[in-house]
Amino acid sequence: MNRVLATADDVRDDWDADKVHDLRVALRRCRTMADALSEVNPIPGWRKLKKSTRDLFQALGDLRDTQIEREWTKKLGAASDPLRKHLLRVLARQEAKHREEAAKALDEFDRKDWKKWSRKLPAKAEFFPVESVVFQRLAVSRLNNAVALYQRARKGRSRVAWHRLRIGLKEFRYILENFLPQRYAAWSEDLKRMQDLLGEVHDLDVLRSEIQRHGAGSGAAAVAKWRKRIDEERSTRLEEFRKRTADKESLWLVWRAGFPWGQTLQAIPFAESRSA
Repeated sequence: MNRVLATADDVRDDWDADKVHDLRVALRRCRTMADALSEVNPIPGWRKLKKSTRDLFQALGDLRDTQIEREWTKKLGAASDPLRKHLLRVLARQEAKHREEAAKALDEFDRKDWKKWSRKLPAKAEFFPVESVVFQRLAVSRLNNAVALYQRARKGRSRVAWHRLRIGLKEFRYILENFLPQRYAAWSEDLKRMQDLLGEVHDLDVLRSEIQRHGAGSGAAAVAKWRKRIDEERSTRLEEFRKRTADKESLWLVWRAGFPWGQTLQAIPFAESRSA
């Protein structure tokens, strides 16, 4: 929560993409922890925290998405490409609009309440210790949900399904990161790579939609060329994701094996659970 206040002060200078990302990550960590803690120690404070950050978090997300789309447009198209130039102009206008909305949301963010909650909520967050069986249960629930979402995405292949899987995997990762640090230390590299792959697939899907909306004036051939390049980049990332979740080496199985089997989860050291 202190990190949110510090990064909020920095971001106003120039709305730099990295600073926007840092503030959004800080907010997301608070929101994710509030979600989990509301399940194990339900108090009104968690709901208030999430409500107070909703508009700012959404506005920063819209701004961040536009900034990322500009990066992808520059990466995928030659400097002389007319459609690239047109997209960059469109995205620049969108970014300016989203900056205004983010600035307004930041102005409306109640720092006084935030500071008050940052003094009161930490004690409530310690109701169960890290590595507790309660958080193990939450992690397994999130993992099972992510696996189910993967099966749907793999069979249906829709962009929406892959996006839902991205969110589901994030929820599993954040439980580990915040409440099960031993497991997170062992799995963080794979988790980050998997999440990056799905994040880039999502970015490419959004860029594809932008081209559909704004590329008509550039001609069918130009649009088709961009769509082909996007599809190639997308397919490469999905293929890597599938390989990491295939057969006996599947990361789904590795992660599930990191929790004790049986009707109840035992609060045992992670090293022991790995050999179970």
